Amino acid sequence: MSVLVIIVIAAAAIALGLFLAYLPMRLLMNRMARGIVEPIRAFIARQRERRTVERQSSDRRKSA
Repeated sequence: MSVLVIIVIAAAAIALGLFLAYLPMRLLMNRMARGIVEPIRAFIARQRERRTVERQSSDRRKSA
């Protein structure tokens, strides 16, 4: 019976350790991803704005 109790306690300790390691890593990854996503979204928005601006010269892609 004591071996079973030891195994259960060890499993609980491992599960708790994994959870306590996972949570800060997840928070860190979310923070890093937020720092990467914002400049990309700003770049995409600038590209959309540039595409909507009317050009003075004709579009070379349509001349073919």
